[in-house]
Amino acid sequence: MSINHHPDDATLLSYAAGSLPESFEILVGCHIESCARCQARVAEAESLGAALVELMPTTQMDNSRDRFLALLDQEIVTESEAKGLERTQRIPAELRQLLDHGDEQLEWKRLVPGIQQIRLDTQDGGLRLLKIAPGISIPLHSHAGSELTMILQGSYSDEIGRFCKGDVSDLDPDIEHQPITDGAAPCICLVATDAPLRFRGLLPKLLQPFTGF
Repeated sequence: MSINHHPDDATLLSYAAGSLPESFEILVGCHIESCARCQARVAEAESLGAALVELMPTTQMDNSRDRFLALLDQEIVTESEAKGLERTQRIPAELRQLLDHGDEQLEWKRLVPGIQQIRLDTQDGGLRLLKIAPGISIPLHSHAGSELTMILQGSYSDEIGRFCKGDVSDLDPDIEHQPITDGAAPCICLVATDAPLRFRGLLPKLLQPFTGF
């Protein structure tokens, strides 16, 4: 599987530090399972983080995030005896079933014609599976917070590019886009959000309380 889109370094840094919300943590963990590049980036962040904590005076800790990001772009090998941080790493049974056996037995809930959803049980309530029929367009929207989307099956295209199986779209409130499924099969995505979407059109806004977006 060729993966072309990844979580950005700030997201991977937060994952390595154990500071992502649960829904985002699960999604990033799913991506890392099949992405050697991001496995290496997280391992670098953990090693560099342990080294910085050992060397950095307490008064400089506030600047640790920026220093982390700078160090991730350097080829530095640091030996550390620090153990990896404990994380939730709780892959929902529904998602594991989907990854292993397809989606035929899952209980999808229809939102609107061509789009189905399963809300997954997380403490922050921000994780869902979406199943979008071929040729369906999600209405143009931006984001009140952050959004991570991982493609599990099929593909879609938007203003950023084309996203296929394994790819992750890592979006912030400045991004506005309109994804459209562009393959012959339904596009199944794992989506993590921490705030409602901001739709431009009137009808999507009216439907938003019923769809949970």
